[in-house]
Amino acid sequence: MPRRDVLNHLSRLYAASDDPWDHRSSRYEAGKYDATLAAIGAGPFDAALEIGCGNGTLARRLAPRCRSLVAMECIPAAAALARTALSGFAQARVVPGTAPQDLPDMRPDLVLLSEVLYFLTPADIRELGEWLLADATGPILAVNWTGPTDEPLDGPEAVALLAQTLGPPATEDRGRYRIDRFDPRRAGTIPAVAGSP
Repeated sequence: MPRRDVLNHLSRLYAASDDPWDHRSSRYEAGKYDATLAAIGAGPFDAALEIGCGNGTLARRLAPRCRSLVAMECIPAAAALARTALSGFAQARVVPGTAPQDLPDMRPDLVLLSEVLYFLTPADIRELGEWLLADATGPILAVNWTGPTDEPLDGPEAVALLAQTLGPPATEDRGRYRIDRFDPRRAGTIPAVAGSP
């Protein structure tokens, strides 16, 4: 679970704007979403889970590839925006909560962690990794900014902590961000992410 000061900071951001990182309008974000969806693949996924869905911009693009999508968000204002963004998709629902404390009772065949890992503590990442190892039945994608953050962890450090539990990922380095694909149920045969060397 993000620290209380992090939750307060995120709450203030969403109180000031319904799109604090310009997810809907930024060319950079659109390109990152395109690369993320290419790495995910066409699906369909029977039970997808996005942890930390924000205002639902990426979840809205992911939903058509899913027979069921659970989007999880810990900031109430962001969760309300995500519900609006996903209102046209009967197979999608937004649930409140933080990872790993409030993870839903499901066995997801896709887990998406987009720009969320570095908000967690090392202990949270380890617990999340254990849950994923036990309950995820398909790929786990972590998308992370590679530059400095205002958090104790940066993206690469957070991914390295998750890899301690899930094993090494296939990594696509996009410079400003990276996409790491974990598939612990097929360890040793993880395909490279599209566009990776």
